[in-house]
Amino acid sequence: MIVRRGPAVVLSLVLGAAALSVAPALAKDGGAAKDVDRDQCDPSSVSRAKLKVEQVDGNNTRLLVTGTVWSNDADAWDWRVKHNGEVSDNGRARGDEDSDLSFRVVRTMFNLPGSDDVVFRAENLRTGEVCRAAVSY
Repeated sequence: MIVRRGPAVVLSLVLGAAALSVAPALAKDGGAAKDVDRDQCDPSSVSRAKLKVEQVDGNNTRLLVTGTVWSNDADAWDWRVKHNGEVSDNGRARGDEDSDLSFRVVRTMFNLPGSDDVVFRAENLRTGEVCRAAVSY
């Protein structure tokens, strides 16, 4: 009996490639995927912001949202986090000299069905400079 291995090898390669192309989509729904956006704030500024959105410890019903602003001074900043267009939380923070004049806001929110649009915005109260980062998770 003659066994043709060529078609079997080709089929296994095609199926393996198809499985790998679906893997990122599966990680988005149930894995440890995270989305990040960075912003330089105003074009002439040294301040910059970062927003990171990820699942809370593998729990696909909760999102961990981390907004960070790096600045070169200890000015006060008003910040807010929006989730699908609605304000989720807001407050005021000041850069800490122990953390290179940065501040970080960490919040959890529900992972709603479909895409979650998260926006982190911070405004320097002295200069009016605005930092904004957005992630669609």
